[in-house]
Amino acid sequence: MAIKKLPILLLAISLLSLNLVAQRYAPEGTVIIPASDFLGRMPKSDVIAEATGDFWYFNNTALVLNSIVNVITWVDIPEPGKYYLYVRSSGEKGRGFRVILDDRITDMTFGNAPLSWVQGGEFNLKKGLLAVRLTRINPPSTVDVLALSKRPDLKESDLLPYQLNPDVELVREYKLPVSGIAKFGDVDGDRKTDFMILSRDYSSTVFNNAGEELWSWKAPQENAKLRESFEAPGLLWDFDHDGKAEVVQWRIIDGKEWLVLAKGSSGEVIRKTEWPTKPLPHVYNNFRLAIAKTTKGSPNEIAVFTDMGGTINTDLYDAQLNHLWQHSQTRKKDNMGHYVYPVDFDGDGIDEILVGSLLLDSKGKEIWNRFDVTFDNHDHADSFKFADVDHDGELDIIMVHSDVGVYAIKAMTREVIWQNVAEHSQQHAVGYFLKDVPGPQTVVGGRTYGKRGTDEPYLSGQLYWFDDKGNLVSMWPKGFPINGNPEFVTGDWTGTGKKDVFWYKFRLNDKGEGELYFADGVFHMFDFSGRGAEEVITINRGTLRVYGSKSAVHSNRDKKLDPGYLKNNVVNHTHY
Repeated sequence: MAIKKLPILLLAISLLSLNLVAQRYAPEGTVIIPASDFLGRMPKSDVIAEATGDFWYFNNTALVLNSIVNVITWVDIPEPGKYYLYVRSSGEKGRGFRVILDDRITDMTFGNAPLSWVQGGEFNLKKGLLAVRLTRINPPSTVDVLALSKRPDLKESDLLPYQLNPDVELVREYKLPVSGIAKFGDVDGDRKTDFMILSRDYSSTVFNNAGEELWSWKAPQENAKLRESFEAPGLLWDFDHDGKAEVVQWRIIDGKEWLVLAKGSSGEVIRKTEWPTKPLPHVYNNFRLAIAKTTKGSPNEIAVFTDMGGTINTDLYDAQLNHLWQHSQTRKKDNMGHYVYPVDFDGDGIDEILVGSLLLDSKGKEIWNRFDVTFDNHDHADSFKFADVDHDGELDIIMVHSDVGVYAIKAMTREVIWQNVAEHSQQHAVGYFLKDVPGPQTVVGGRTYGKRGTDEPYLSGQLYWFDDKGNLVSMWPKGFPINGNPEFVTGDWTGTGKKDVFWYKFRLNDKGEGELYFADGVFHMFDFSGRGAEEVITINRGTLRVYGSKSAVHSNRDKKLDPGYLKNNVVNHTHY
Protein backbone atom coordinates (compact mmCIF):
# COMPACT_ATOMS: atom_id res chain seq x y z
CA MET A 1 0.00 0.00 0.00
CA ALA A 2 1.44 3.35 -1.01
CA ILE A 3 1.86 5.84 1.83
CA LYS A 4 1.21 9.47 0.92
CA LYS A 5 3.98 11.87 1.83
CA LEU A 6 2.94 14.33 4.52
CA PRO A 7 4.58 17.60 5.53
CA ILE A 8 6.98 16.77 8.33
CA LEU A 9 4.99 18.72 10.93
CA LEU A 10 1.74 16.97 10.06
CA LEU A 11 3.46 13.61 10.14
CA ALA A 12 4.98 14.43 13.51
CA ILE A 13 1.64 15.49 14.94
CA SER A 14 0.03 12.30 13.67
CA LEU A 15 2.67 10.09 15.22
CA LEU A 16 2.63 12.12 18.42
CA SER A 17 -0.88 10.94 19.35
CA LEU A 18 0.37 7.85 21.19
CA ASN A 19 2.96 9.73 23.20
CA LEU A 20 0.93 12.54 24.71
CA VAL A 21 -1.06 10.35 27.09
CA ALA A 22 2.09 8.77 28.52
CA GLN A 23 3.75 12.17 28.87
CA ARG A 24 0.83 13.67 30.79
CA TYR A 25 1.11 10.75 33.19
CA ALA A 26 4.77 10.79 34.20
CA PRO A 27 7.04 11.89 37.05
CA GLU A 28 7.58 15.64 37.21
CA GLY A 29 10.18 16.81 34.74
CA THR A 30 10.09 13.47 32.89
CA VAL A 31 8.88 12.36 29.48
CA ILE A 32 8.24 8.61 29.20
CA ILE A 33 8.62 7.00 25.77
CA PRO A 34 7.22 3.45 25.83
CA ALA A 35 8.40 1.04 23.16
CA SER A 36 4.78 0.84 21.97
CA ASP A 37 5.12 4.41 20.65
CA PHE A 38 7.23 3.05 17.80
CA LEU A 39 4.66 0.49 16.62
CA GLY A 40 2.75 2.72 14.21
CA ARG A 41 5.58 2.54 11.67
CA MET A 42 7.33 -0.61 12.80
CA PRO A 43 9.43 -2.19 10.00
CA LYS A 44 9.14 -5.75 8.81
CA SER A 45 10.83 -8.33 11.07
CA ASP A 46 10.52 -6.23 14.21
CA VAL A 47 8.13 -7.80 16.74
CA ILE A 48 6.64 -7.04 20.11
CA ALA A 49 7.34 -9.21 23.15
CA GLU A 50 5.83 -9.71 26.60
CA ALA A 51 7.63 -10.46 29.84
CA THR A 52 8.11 -14.03 31.02
CA GLY A 53 9.41 -15.45 34.27
CA ASP A 54 10.22 -13.01 37.04
CA PHE A 55 11.20 -9.92 35.07
CA TRP A 56 8.93 -7.16 33.74
CA TYR A 57 8.59 -4.89 30.74
CA PHE A 58 7.10 -1.44 30.89
CA ASN A 59 3.40 -1.87 29.94
CA ASN A 60 4.35 -5.53 29.46
CA THR A 61 5.26 -4.56 25.90
CA ALA A 62 8.77 -4.53 24.46
CA LEU A 63 10.02 -3.98 20.92
CA VAL A 64 12.42 -6.58 19.53
CA LEU A 65 14.64 -4.95 16.93
CA ASN A 66 15.24 -7.66 14.34
CA SER A 67 15.66 -5.22 11.45
CA ILE A 68 18.37 -2.65 10.73
CA VAL A 69 15.66 -0.24 9.59
CA ASN A 70 15.33 2.74 11.96
CA VAL A 71 12.21 3.32 14.03
CA ILE A 72 11.01 6.79 14.95
CA THR A 73 8.46 8.61 17.05
CA TRP A 74 7.89 12.19 18.21
CA VAL A 75 7.52 13.45 21.75
CA ASP A 76 6.50 16.80 23.20
CA ILE A 77 9.11 18.44 25.41
CA PRO A 78 7.08 20.54 27.87
CA GLU A 79 9.83 23.01 28.78
CA PRO A 80 13.40 23.71 27.67
CA GLY A 81 16.42 22.63 29.64
CA LYS A 82 18.89 19.87 30.35
CA TYR A 83 17.46 16.38 30.13
CA TYR A 84 19.03 13.01 30.86
CA LEU A 85 18.27 10.14 28.52
CA TYR A 86 17.47 6.76 30.08
CA VAL A 87 17.07 3.52 28.12
CA ARG A 88 15.85 0.15 29.38
CA SER A 89 17.01 -2.57 27.00
CA SER A 90 18.65 -5.96 26.60
CA GLY A 91 20.70 -7.92 24.09
CA GLU A 92 24.02 -9.61 23.53
CA LYS A 93 27.52 -8.24 23.38
CA GLY A 94 28.30 -6.94 19.91
CA ARG A 95 24.63 -6.15 19.21
CA GLY A 96 22.62 -3.06 20.03
CA PHE A 97 21.41 0.34 18.88
CA ARG A 98 21.90 4.03 19.49
CA VAL A 99 19.40 6.83 19.99
CA ILE A 100 19.11 10.07 18.00
CA LEU A 101 17.29 13.04 19.55
CA ASP A 102 16.54 15.30 16.57
CA ASP A 103 20.08 15.35 15.10
CA ARG A 104 22.12 14.49 18.20
CA ILE A 105 23.22 10.88 18.56
CA THR A 106 24.22 9.13 21.75
CA ASP A 107 27.81 8.11 22.31
CA MET A 108 26.56 4.99 24.04
CA THR A 109 25.19 1.81 22.47
CA PHE A 110 22.20 0.17 24.15
CA GLY A 111 20.72 -3.32 23.91
CA ASN A 112 24.06 -5.10 24.14
CA ALA A 113 23.83 -6.53 27.69
CA PRO A 114 21.32 -8.27 29.95
CA LEU A 115 18.17 -6.28 30.70
CA SER A 116 19.29 -3.05 32.33
CA TRP A 117 18.36 0.59 32.95
CA VAL A 118 21.11 2.87 31.65
CA GLN A 119 21.61 6.62 31.61
CA GLY A 120 22.68 7.55 28.09
CA GLY A 121 23.96 11.10 28.42
CA GLU A 122 22.56 14.59 28.84
CA PHE A 123 20.96 16.81 26.19
CA ASN A 124 19.92 20.46 26.04
CA LEU A 125 16.45 20.32 24.54
CA LYS A 126 14.09 22.99 23.27
CA LYS A 127 10.41 23.11 24.08
CA GLY A 128 8.20 21.44 21.46
CA LEU A 129 8.30 18.41 19.21
CA LEU A 130 11.36 16.21 19.39
CA ALA A 131 12.12 13.34 17.03
CA VAL A 132 13.31 10.21 18.83
CA ARG A 133 14.95 7.63 16.59
CA LEU A 134 16.50 4.24 17.24
CA THR A 135 19.38 3.91 14.81
CA ARG A 136 22.64 2.07 14.01
CA ILE A 137 20.77 -1.12 14.84
CA ASN A 138 22.81 -4.31 14.97
CA PRO A 139 20.03 -6.83 15.60
CA PRO A 140 18.65 -8.35 17.62
CA SER A 141 18.09 -6.12 20.63
CA THR A 142 15.08 -5.47 22.84
CA VAL A 143 13.85 -2.17 24.28
CA ASP A 144 10.78 -1.60 26.46
CA VAL A 145 11.01 2.05 27.53
CA LEU A 146 13.02 5.24 27.18
CA ALA A 147 12.75 8.37 29.30
CA LEU A 148 13.93 11.96 29.11
CA SER A 149 14.15 13.49 32.57
CA LYS A 150 15.55 16.51 34.30
CA ARG A 151 16.39 14.20 37.18
CA PRO A 152 19.94 12.79 37.09
CA ASP A 153 18.96 9.95 39.42
CA LEU A 154 15.76 8.61 37.79
CA LYS A 155 15.29 4.91 38.54
CA GLU A 156 13.38 2.34 36.50
CA SER A 157 11.21 1.69 39.56
CA ASP A 158 10.10 5.33 39.40
CA LEU A 159 8.22 4.48 36.20
CA LEU A 160 6.20 1.59 37.59
CA PRO A 161 3.23 3.71 38.77
CA TYR A 162 2.99 5.31 35.33
CA GLN A 163 2.30 2.30 33.19
CA LEU A 164 -0.78 2.06 30.98
CA ASN A 165 -3.27 4.79 30.16
CA PRO A 166 -4.20 7.18 32.99
CA ASP A 167 -7.91 6.52 32.42
CA VAL A 168 -7.52 2.79 33.16
CA GLU A 169 -8.32 1.46 36.62
CA LEU A 170 -7.95 -2.12 37.78
CA VAL A 171 -11.39 -3.18 39.04
CA ARG A 172 -10.64 -6.81 39.94
CA GLU A 173 -7.68 -9.18 39.69
CA TYR A 174 -7.85 -12.94 40.06
CA LYS A 175 -4.78 -15.19 40.35
CA LEU A 176 -5.90 -18.50 38.87
CA PRO A 177 -4.60 -21.99 39.69
CA VAL A 178 -5.70 -23.16 36.22
CA SER A 179 -5.41 -21.73 32.72
CA GLY A 180 -7.96 -21.50 29.93
CA ILE A 181 -10.84 -19.36 28.73
CA ALA A 182 -13.52 -17.87 30.97
CA LYS A 183 -17.31 -18.07 30.88
CA PHE A 184 -19.34 -15.77 33.11
CA GLY A 185 -22.56 -15.85 35.15
CA ASP A 186 -23.96 -15.69 38.68
CA VAL A 187 -23.82 -19.22 40.14
CA ASP A 188 -24.51 -18.42 43.81
CA GLY A 189 -27.35 -15.91 43.51
CA ASP A 190 -25.60 -12.90 45.06
CA ARG A 191 -26.03 -10.82 41.86
CA LYS A 192 -22.27 -10.66 41.39
CA THR A 193 -20.37 -12.00 38.42
CA ASP A 194 -18.81 -15.43 38.93
CA PHE A 195 -16.87 -17.34 36.29
CA MET A 196 -15.84 -20.74 35.01
CA ILE A 197 -12.42 -21.47 33.55
CA LEU A 198 -12.52 -24.05 30.77
CA SER A 199 -9.08 -25.57 30.26
CA ARG A 200 -7.75 -26.73 26.93
CA ASP A 201 -8.41 -30.39 27.80
CA TYR A 202 -12.10 -29.49 28.54
CA SER A 203 -11.69 -29.56 32.34
CA SER A 204 -13.67 -26.92 34.23
CA THR A 205 -13.19 -24.91 37.43
CA VAL A 206 -15.77 -22.49 38.86
CA PHE A 207 -14.91 -19.45 40.98
CA ASN A 208 -17.16 -17.02 42.81
CA ASN A 209 -16.84 -13.25 42.56
CA ALA A 210 -14.37 -13.20 45.45
CA GLY A 211 -12.08 -15.54 43.51
CA GLU A 212 -12.75 -18.56 45.72
CA GLU A 213 -12.77 -21.91 43.94
CA LEU A 214 -16.20 -23.54 44.31
CA TRP A 215 -15.57 -26.79 42.46
CA SER A 216 -13.73 -28.36 39.56
CA TRP A 217 -14.23 -31.24 37.18
CA LYS A 218 -11.19 -32.90 35.64
CA ALA A 219 -11.57 -34.24 32.12
CA PRO A 220 -10.01 -37.65 31.48
CA GLN A 221 -6.59 -37.57 29.89
CA GLU A 222 -7.58 -40.05 27.21
CA ASN A 223 -7.69 -38.11 23.91
CA ALA A 224 -6.89 -34.88 25.82
CA LYS A 225 -4.38 -33.76 23.19
CA LEU A 226 -7.04 -34.12 20.49
CA ARG A 227 -9.28 -31.74 22.42
CA GLU A 228 -6.71 -28.97 22.80
CA SER A 229 -6.92 -27.45 19.32
CA PHE A 230 -9.76 -25.04 20.13
CA GLU A 231 -11.65 -23.67 23.11
CA ALA A 232 -13.75 -26.02 25.24
CA PRO A 233 -17.58 -26.11 25.11
CA GLY A 234 -19.37 -24.79 28.17
CA LEU A 235 -21.41 -21.87 29.52
CA LEU A 236 -23.34 -20.56 32.53
CA TRP A 237 -27.10 -19.85 32.36
CA ASP A 238 -29.99 -19.75 34.84
CA PHE A 239 -32.44 -22.21 33.25
CA ASP A 240 -34.79 -22.60 36.22
CA HIS A 241 -34.90 -18.85 36.96
CA ASP A 242 -33.98 -19.19 40.63
CA GLY A 243 -31.24 -16.54 40.37
CA LYS A 244 -28.44 -19.11 40.29
CA ALA A 245 -26.88 -20.07 36.96
CA GLU A 246 -26.39 -23.70 35.99
CA VAL A 247 -23.42 -25.04 34.07
CA VAL A 248 -23.91 -26.62 30.65
CA GLN A 249 -20.88 -28.44 29.30
CA TRP A 250 -19.34 -31.45 27.63
CA ARG A 251 -18.35 -34.21 30.00
CA ILE A 252 -17.20 -37.75 29.59
CA ILE A 253 -18.66 -40.20 32.11
CA ASP A 254 -17.85 -43.92 32.15
CA GLY A 255 -16.12 -43.58 28.80
CA LYS A 256 -19.11 -41.96 27.08
CA GLU A 257 -19.65 -38.32 26.04
CA TRP A 258 -22.55 -36.36 27.53
CA LEU A 259 -24.15 -32.95 27.34
CA VAL A 260 -24.47 -32.19 31.05
CA LEU A 261 -26.56 -29.71 33.02
CA ALA A 262 -25.02 -29.23 36.48
CA LYS A 263 -25.50 -27.00 39.50
CA GLY A 264 -23.36 -23.91 39.03
CA SER A 265 -22.45 -23.69 42.70
CA SER A 266 -21.34 -27.32 43.15
CA GLY A 267 -20.95 -29.06 39.77
CA GLU A 268 -23.45 -31.75 40.77
CA VAL A 269 -25.09 -33.26 37.68
CA ILE A 270 -28.78 -32.39 37.41
CA ARG A 271 -29.42 -34.20 34.13
CA LYS A 272 -27.54 -35.34 31.06
CA THR A 273 -28.10 -36.51 27.50
CA GLU A 274 -25.85 -38.07 24.88
CA TRP A 275 -23.43 -35.67 23.24
CA PRO A 276 -24.59 -35.16 19.61
CA THR A 277 -21.65 -36.71 17.78
CA LYS A 278 -20.87 -40.13 16.51
CA PRO A 279 -19.47 -42.46 19.22
CA LEU A 280 -15.82 -42.28 20.16
CA PRO A 281 -13.27 -42.26 18.70
CA HIS A 282 -13.64 -39.03 16.73
CA VAL A 283 -11.76 -35.77 16.35
CA TYR A 284 -12.57 -32.52 18.17
CA ASN A 285 -12.44 -29.50 15.92
CA ASN A 286 -15.04 -26.90 16.88
CA PHE A 287 -17.30 -27.85 19.77
CA ARG A 288 -19.38 -24.87 20.93
CA LEU A 289 -22.45 -24.02 23.01
CA ALA A 290 -24.72 -20.95 22.89
CA ILE A 291 -28.00 -19.86 24.48
CA ALA A 292 -30.89 -19.44 22.03
CA LYS A 293 -34.38 -17.97 22.18
CA THR A 294 -36.60 -20.14 19.97
CA THR A 295 -39.79 -19.86 22.03
CA LYS A 296 -41.71 -17.04 23.71
CA GLY A 297 -40.41 -15.77 27.02
CA SER A 298 -36.80 -15.56 28.12
CA PRO A 299 -33.97 -17.25 26.18
CA ASN A 300 -33.74 -20.82 27.50
CA GLU A 301 -32.65 -23.19 24.71
CA ILE A 302 -29.17 -24.59 24.08
CA ALA A 303 -27.58 -24.57 20.64
CA VAL A 304 -24.79 -27.14 20.27
CA PHE A 305 -22.28 -27.03 17.41
CA THR A 306 -20.03 -30.05 16.83
CA ASP A 307 -17.45 -30.25 14.07
CA MET A 308 -15.88 -33.69 13.84
CA GLY A 309 -14.53 -33.12 10.34
CA GLY A 310 -16.56 -34.81 7.64
CA THR A 311 -19.71 -34.48 9.75
CA ILE A 312 -20.73 -31.13 11.23
CA ASN A 313 -23.88 -30.98 13.37
CA THR A 314 -26.01 -28.18 14.74
CA ASP A 315 -28.42 -29.33 17.48
CA LEU A 316 -30.97 -27.61 19.67
CA TYR A 317 -32.08 -28.66 23.18
CA ASP A 318 -34.58 -27.27 25.64
CA ALA A 319 -33.85 -26.54 29.32
CA GLN A 320 -34.63 -30.16 30.23
CA LEU A 321 -32.06 -31.35 27.63
CA ASN A 322 -34.80 -32.71 25.41
CA HIS A 323 -33.47 -32.92 21.87
CA LEU A 324 -35.49 -30.62 19.58
CA TRP A 325 -33.73 -31.00 16.23
CA GLN A 326 -30.45 -31.62 14.40
CA HIS A 327 -29.11 -30.18 11.16
CA SER A 328 -26.18 -32.07 9.70
CA GLN A 329 -23.71 -31.18 6.95
CA THR A 330 -21.01 -33.34 5.39
CA ARG A 331 -18.08 -30.95 5.08
CA LYS A 332 -14.40 -30.60 5.86
CA LYS A 333 -13.12 -29.38 9.22
CA ASP A 334 -13.78 -25.65 9.82
CA ASN A 335 -15.95 -25.25 6.70
CA MET A 336 -18.87 -24.22 8.95
CA GLY A 337 -16.77 -21.82 11.00
CA HIS A 338 -16.06 -21.98 14.71
CA TYR A 339 -19.23 -20.92 16.52
CA VAL A 340 -23.02 -20.91 16.42
CA TYR A 341 -24.96 -17.59 16.56
CA PRO A 342 -28.61 -17.53 17.68
CA VAL A 343 -29.89 -14.07 16.61
CA ASP A 344 -33.35 -12.63 15.91
CA PHE A 345 -32.83 -11.26 12.41
CA ASP A 346 -36.45 -10.78 11.30
CA GLY A 347 -37.63 -9.05 14.47
CA ASP A 348 -40.31 -11.57 15.45
CA GLY A 349 -38.81 -12.23 18.90
CA ILE A 350 -37.53 -15.68 17.91
CA ASP A 351 -33.92 -16.47 17.03
CA GLU A 352 -32.67 -17.73 13.74
CA ILE A 353 -29.53 -19.89 13.99
CA LEU A 354 -26.49 -18.76 12.00
CA VAL A 355 -23.69 -21.27 11.64
CA GLY A 356 -20.97 -20.64 9.09
CA SER A 357 -22.43 -19.91 5.67
CA LEU A 358 -25.80 -21.33 6.67
CA LEU A 359 -28.88 -19.71 8.22
CA LEU A 360 -31.46 -21.95 9.88
CA ASP A 361 -34.86 -21.07 11.28
CA SER A 362 -35.88 -21.87 14.85
CA LYS A 363 -37.00 -25.35 13.75
CA GLY A 364 -33.66 -26.21 12.12
CA LYS A 365 -34.84 -25.68 8.52
CA GLU A 366 -32.52 -23.98 6.05
CA ILE A 367 -33.34 -20.39 5.12
CA TRP A 368 -30.29 -19.88 2.93
CA ASN A 369 -26.65 -20.86 2.49
CA ARG A 370 -23.60 -19.33 0.84
CA PHE A 371 -21.67 -22.48 0.08
CA ASP A 372 -21.32 -21.17 -3.47
CA VAL A 373 -18.81 -18.65 -2.11
CA THR A 374 -17.36 -20.59 0.80
CA PHE A 375 -17.30 -24.04 -0.76
CA ASP A 376 -13.91 -24.93 0.75
CA ASN A 377 -12.80 -25.05 4.36
CA HIS A 378 -10.10 -22.46 3.60
CA ASP A 379 -12.93 -20.01 2.92
CA HIS A 380 -14.79 -20.48 6.18
CA ALA A 381 -16.28 -17.65 8.23
CA ASP A 382 -14.13 -16.84 11.25
CA SER A 383 -16.31 -14.20 12.88
CA PHE A 384 -19.75 -12.55 12.61
CA LYS A 385 -21.08 -9.16 13.72
CA PHE A 386 -24.56 -7.69 13.31
CA ALA A 387 -25.61 -4.11 12.52
CA ASP A 388 -27.84 -2.09 10.19
CA VAL A 389 -25.20 -1.43 7.55
CA ASP A 390 -27.42 -0.02 4.80
CA HIS A 391 -29.61 2.09 7.11
CA ASP A 392 -32.89 0.40 6.15
CA GLY A 393 -33.89 -0.35 9.75
CA GLU A 394 -33.12 -4.08 9.54
CA LEU A 395 -30.26 -6.06 11.03
CA ASP A 396 -27.53 -7.10 8.59
CA ILE A 397 -24.69 -9.61 8.89
CA ILE A 398 -21.05 -8.59 8.57
CA MET A 399 -18.85 -11.65 8.25
CA VAL A 400 -15.14 -12.24 7.76
CA HIS A 401 -14.39 -15.25 5.60
CA SER A 402 -10.69 -16.04 5.94
CA ASP A 403 -9.05 -15.70 2.52
CA VAL A 404 -12.33 -14.68 0.85
CA GLY A 405 -12.36 -11.43 2.83
CA VAL A 406 -15.19 -9.47 4.44
CA TYR A 407 -18.87 -9.36 3.41
CA ALA A 408 -21.89 -7.35 4.52
CA ILE A 409 -25.14 -9.09 3.57
CA LYS A 410 -28.86 -8.75 4.26
CA ALA A 411 -29.62 -11.22 7.03
CA MET A 412 -32.80 -12.84 5.70
CA THR A 413 -31.99 -12.85 1.96
CA ARG A 414 -28.16 -13.18 1.82
CA GLU A 415 -28.06 -10.29 -0.68
CA VAL A 416 -24.58 -8.72 -0.75
CA ILE A 417 -24.49 -5.11 0.44
CA TRP A 418 -20.73 -4.72 0.04
CA GLN A 419 -17.61 -6.85 -0.04
CA ASN A 420 -13.88 -6.35 0.17
CA VAL A 421 -10.65 -8.14 1.11
CA ALA A 422 -8.31 -7.77 4.09
CA GLU A 423 -5.57 -10.42 3.91
CA HIS A 424 -6.75 -13.53 5.80
CA SER A 425 -9.72 -11.82 7.48
CA GLN A 426 -9.82 -13.23 10.99
CA GLN A 427 -11.66 -11.03 13.51
CA HIS A 428 -13.60 -7.79 13.25
CA ALA A 429 -15.75 -5.19 14.98
CA VAL A 430 -18.58 -3.02 13.69
CA GLY A 431 -19.79 0.33 15.02
CA TYR A 432 -19.51 4.10 14.94
CA PHE A 433 -15.87 4.54 15.89
CA LEU A 434 -14.22 6.92 13.39
CA LYS A 435 -14.56 10.66 13.04
CA ASP A 436 -15.94 12.02 9.76
CA VAL A 437 -16.31 8.55 8.20
CA PRO A 438 -19.78 7.21 7.21
CA GLY A 439 -20.81 4.46 9.57
CA PRO A 440 -21.23 1.94 10.82
CA GLN A 441 -17.59 1.28 10.10
CA THR A 442 -16.08 -2.20 10.01
CA VAL A 443 -12.57 -2.83 11.26
CA VAL A 444 -11.00 -6.15 10.27
CA GLY A 445 -7.93 -7.82 11.71
CA GLY A 446 -6.14 -9.01 8.59
CA ARG A 447 -3.97 -11.99 9.52
CA THR A 448 -0.69 -12.69 7.76
CA TYR A 449 1.32 -15.89 8.02
CA GLY A 450 5.06 -16.21 8.36
CA LYS A 451 7.22 -19.10 7.30
CA ARG A 452 7.55 -21.77 9.94
CA GLY A 453 11.13 -22.53 10.92
CA THR A 454 12.28 -18.95 10.34
CA ASP A 455 12.69 -15.93 12.61
CA GLU A 456 9.51 -14.29 11.37
CA PRO A 457 6.38 -14.72 13.51
CA TYR A 458 3.93 -17.30 12.24
CA LEU A 459 0.86 -15.13 12.99
CA SER A 460 0.58 -11.35 12.68
CA GLY A 461 -2.30 -8.90 12.38
CA GLN A 462 -3.01 -5.49 10.90
CA LEU A 463 -6.16 -3.35 10.97
CA TYR A 464 -8.21 -2.60 7.85
CA TRP A 465 -10.90 0.08 8.27
CA PHE A 466 -13.95 0.18 5.96
CA ASP A 467 -16.82 2.68 5.73
CA ASP A 468 -20.50 1.74 5.40
CA LYS A 469 -20.07 1.13 1.66
CA GLY A 470 -17.09 -1.18 2.12
CA ASN A 471 -14.49 1.33 0.97
CA LEU A 472 -11.05 0.97 2.54
CA VAL A 473 -10.47 4.05 4.68
CA SER A 474 -7.15 3.37 6.40
CA MET A 475 -4.86 0.76 7.91
CA TRP A 476 -3.00 0.52 11.20
CA PRO A 477 -0.15 0.03 11.88
CA LYS A 478 0.83 1.90 8.75
CA GLY A 479 4.01 -0.12 8.46
CA PHE A 480 3.85 -3.87 8.97
CA PRO A 481 1.53 -6.15 10.98
CA ILE A 482 1.93 -6.75 14.70
CA ASN A 483 2.84 -10.30 15.65
CA GLY A 484 0.10 -12.27 17.36
CA ASN A 485 -3.55 -13.16 16.79
CA PRO A 486 -5.33 -10.23 18.49
CA GLU A 487 -8.97 -10.08 19.59
CA PHE A 488 -11.51 -7.25 19.34
CA VAL A 489 -13.93 -6.24 22.08
CA THR A 490 -16.43 -3.38 21.96
CA GLY A 491 -18.53 -1.75 24.63
CA ASP A 492 -19.69 1.31 26.53
CA TRP A 493 -16.37 2.03 28.23
CA THR A 494 -17.35 5.50 29.42
CA GLY A 495 -20.92 4.71 30.48
CA THR A 496 -22.25 7.40 28.13
CA GLY A 497 -23.77 5.05 25.58
CA LYS A 498 -20.98 5.47 23.02
CA LYS A 499 -19.25 2.26 22.02
CA ASP A 500 -15.46 2.04 22.11
CA VAL A 501 -13.45 -0.63 20.32
CA PHE A 502 -10.32 -2.31 21.67
CA TRP A 503 -7.90 -4.53 19.75
CA TYR A 504 -5.12 -6.51 21.41
CA LYS A 505 -3.80 -4.08 24.07
CA PHE A 506 -5.02 -0.96 22.34
CA ARG A 507 -8.02 1.32 22.41
CA LEU A 508 -8.63 2.43 18.83
CA ASN A 509 -9.11 6.18 18.63
CA ASP A 510 -11.37 8.09 16.24
CA LYS A 511 -8.60 8.06 13.62
CA GLY A 512 -8.43 4.25 13.74
CA GLU A 513 -5.03 4.18 15.44
CA GLY A 514 -4.08 2.23 18.53
CA GLU A 515 -3.42 3.78 21.94
CA LEU A 516 -1.94 1.34 24.44
CA TYR A 517 -4.39 0.76 27.31
CA PHE A 518 -3.71 -2.69 28.82
CA ALA A 519 -0.77 -4.91 29.72
CA ASP A 520 -2.41 -7.98 28.15
CA GLY A 521 -4.57 -8.67 25.15
CA VAL A 522 -8.31 -8.10 25.56
CA PHE A 523 -10.57 -11.13 26.02
CA HIS A 524 -14.13 -9.94 26.72
CA MET A 525 -16.07 -6.78 27.53
CA PHE A 526 -19.34 -6.36 29.42
CA ASP A 527 -20.81 -4.86 32.61
CA PHE A 528 -18.85 -7.15 34.95
CA SER A 529 -19.32 -5.13 38.13
CA GLY A 530 -22.96 -4.21 37.49
CA ARG A 531 -22.40 -0.44 37.59
CA GLY A 532 -23.70 0.27 34.07
CA ALA A 533 -20.45 1.06 32.24
CA GLU A 534 -18.79 -1.87 30.47
CA GLU A 535 -15.41 -3.19 31.50
CA VAL A 536 -12.59 -4.95 29.68
CA ILE A 537 -11.42 -8.40 30.77
CA THR A 538 -7.96 -9.78 30.05
CA ILE A 539 -6.54 -13.24 30.78
CA ASN A 540 -2.83 -13.96 30.61
CA ARG A 541 -0.15 -15.82 32.56
CA GLY A 542 -2.63 -17.23 35.07
CA THR A 543 -4.26 -13.90 35.88
CA LEU A 544 -7.73 -12.63 35.01
CA ARG A 545 -8.09 -8.86 35.29
CA VAL A 546 -11.09 -6.58 34.97
CA TYR A 547 -10.38 -2.99 33.90
CA GLY A 548 -12.71 0.00 33.90
CA SER A 549 -12.56 3.67 33.01
CA LYS A 550 -11.72 6.04 35.85
CA SER A 551 -13.87 8.68 34.18
CA ALA A 552 -16.85 6.40 33.45
CA VAL A 553 -20.35 7.61 34.26
CA HIS A 554 -21.93 4.84 36.35
CA SER A 555 -25.70 4.47 36.31
CA ASN A 556 -25.47 1.66 38.90
CA ARG A 557 -28.05 -0.23 36.85
CA ASP A 558 -26.71 -3.71 36.12
CA LYS A 559 -27.02 -4.39 32.39
CA LYS A 560 -26.86 -8.14 33.07
CA LEU A 561 -30.35 -8.08 34.59
CA ASP A 562 -31.65 -7.86 31.00
CA PRO A 563 -31.80 -11.49 29.70
CA GLY A 564 -31.16 -10.30 26.14
CA TYR A 565 -28.02 -8.46 27.19
CA LEU A 566 -26.86 -11.40 29.30
CA LYS A 567 -27.37 -13.79 26.37
CA ASN A 568 -25.90 -11.68 23.57
CA ASN A 569 -23.23 -9.63 25.34
CA VAL A 570 -21.99 -11.91 28.11
CA VAL A 571 -22.76 -15.62 27.70
CA ASN A 572 -22.69 -16.14 23.92
CA HIS A 573 -19.04 -15.31 23.49
CA THR A 574 -16.23 -17.06 21.69
CA HIS A 575 -12.54 -16.37 22.12
CA TYR A 576 -11.60 -17.86 18.75
